[in-house]
Amino acid sequence: MKNKILFLGCNYNQTSYLKLINKKDWKIIGVDLNKNAPGITFCDKFYNVGYDNFIGLIEVGIKEKFCKHDMVFTASSQFAQKGAAHFSSYFGINFPSEESIDLCLDKTLYYEYFANNNIPIPKTWKIKNKDELKLKIDESNSQFFYLKSDFSKNPNYVYRFNSVNIPWDNIFWGKDRYLREYYVLQEEVKGVSLRLNIYGDRFNVFDFLTGKKTLKYHDDIKKFNIIPILNTFMVKQGMQNWLVKFDIILGTNGYVVLDIGLDPPKRMLKYSKENNINFEKYYLAQYMFNKVEYPNILD
Repeated sequence: MKNKILFLGCNYNQTSYLKLINKKDWKIIGVDLNKNAPGITFCDKFYNVGYDNFIGLIEVGIKEKFCKHDMVFTASSQFAQKGAAHFSSYFGINFPSEESIDLCLDKTLYYEYFANNNIPIPKTWKIKNKDELKLKIDESNSQFFYLKSDFSKNPNYVYRFNSVNIPWDNIFWGKDRYLREYYVLQEEVKGVSLRLNIYGDRFNVFDFLTGKKTLKYHDDIKKFNIIPILNTFMVKQGMQNWLVKFDIILGTNGYVVLDIGLDPPKRMLKYSKENNINFEKYYLAQYMFNKVEYPNILD
């Protein structure tokens, strides 16, 4: 009997992964909120269920007789990892815990974790309303700030402003998927903005300003021991076999961590295509078989 894989998200960005799994000896159970998702063609069974419908996902798993020997995968939004973790926990499938996924999705949680575990972050406050925002800005000596909602996904509810020109009328204070409870206010840190993609003990660096892969900052990253420190975080969250994205600011005297990403890295994917590398093949090998075999040109 074939082992089964629950594949969350079957739209265009996921079809290349589905095609590869379809060629392997796995029974693909696809789920998507879009009942006409293009990836349906590559699934053995499909259910019109969204990745955030936890009850629906469990019903699919029971119907398809999932067990601990089966697998869960998503190349969709990082928010899909929450559904994947919930499903995996129910059926005993090896996967990072819901608690770990929650930690990586909620800025208020991971900034608190970083602060308590000696991972440097900018000076940071949790902000509930306009009055708290004004109070903390008045208390700070910084000129520039970033305001980011707890579940923000750029450009949703990420604001940069000068302390004397705060965009009060533009800041969203309602509640939705990107703002659950708090904003996070941070003093701007001087330095270069970088994206780190970490996979096993290997990594690559993309400059945020240019969007280009660069080797320019590797020595400083090694000098500040950044990769081992972030790898330790990944291991503690059960993500040592994942490719995890970190956004940092690198300065002359150190660095700060700004963000975590759990979805496939678009810059690395683009660079792979430019160099005729089948990124999806290596990404799947890492997630399904714990094999970190990306070509060295990607480092």
